[in-house]
Amino acid sequence: MGAKRSKGAVKDEVTYFYLMKHTEKGTIQGAAQKKKGVNGVTKVVRQEGGQCHLYSTRGAPFDYVSVITGITTAAAVRIVAEIEKRGAAKATLISGTEVFYTP
Repeated sequence: MGAKRSKGAVKDEVTYFYLMKHTEKGTIQGAAQKKKGVNGVTKVVRQEGGQCHLYSTRGAPFDYVSVITGITTAAAVRIVAEIEKRGAAKATLISGTEVFYTP
C-alpha cells in the first residue's frame, strides 16, 4: 500500500535540505559577516526561482538546516557552492519528496 500524498502536494516536487555546520572560520565570524553570507545565499535562491526557510538547530549535530523548494537539481548544487564559498560553513545536501503533510 503506497503512501497517500497530501491534497496540496505537487507530484514529484523535490525539496532540498541543507544541513550546515560552521567551520572554524564560521565560528569566529561576527553577526554582520554571517548576515552577509545568508543574504548571498538568499539572493541565489531567489535567482533560481526557489523559496527558502532557515532553521537554527543549536545543540544539534548541525548549526542550521535550510529547506529549499522550487529549484532544479543543478540549482541545488550551485547553492551548496554559494554556502561554502566563503569558508564559514560546510553543507550536506539531502533531497526528498513529500509523502504526507499534516496542517
